[in-house]
Amino acid sequence: EATIFKFTNAICESYNKSWFVIHTCRIKAVNRSTNTLNINGTVLHPANDIGIQVQVFKKANGYKPWLFNFNLDACRFMKRKYHPFAKVVFNLFQEFSNLNHSCPYMAIEGFYLRSTYLPNPIPSGDYMLSLKWSFDKRPQFVINIYFVFMEDLRKN
Repeated sequence: EATIFKFTNAICESYNKSWFVIHTCRIKAVNRSTNTLNINGTVLHPANDIGIQVQVFKKANGYKPWLFNFNLDACRFMKRKYHPFAKVVFNLFQEFSNLNHSCPYMAIEGFYLRSTYLPNPIPSGDYMLSLKWSFDKRPQFVINIYFVFMEDLRKN
């Protein structure tokens, strides 16, 4: 494989532990070149209006906004995959999660990226994917996933 993708950190924070509790948020090493992302949490009350602010940052003298910053209606998205970038991210995580309900639960276990699932190559560098979740327009928790992506130009 001509690319290297590796998680470097995962930070999850609940703003309201009476609504959402984070049980697991960690990177687990499988071997020297592969690690997996594990996130698990519990929604303690029914939530019908779930919003996600999705933002990608690229490291350049600190993490700076890069290309994507949008809000997503999670319940609507689960019914009809209407946002192209969100669809790519969802398809990456779907096999490793139980995010298959009309309104999602939060669990990802053993996720690792296979670069063949990415639609287009992205520039080499350090990135952060930030997912800020809100229920009924109130911020509930944030998940920041840090990763490095390196394309080996010699193998292409």
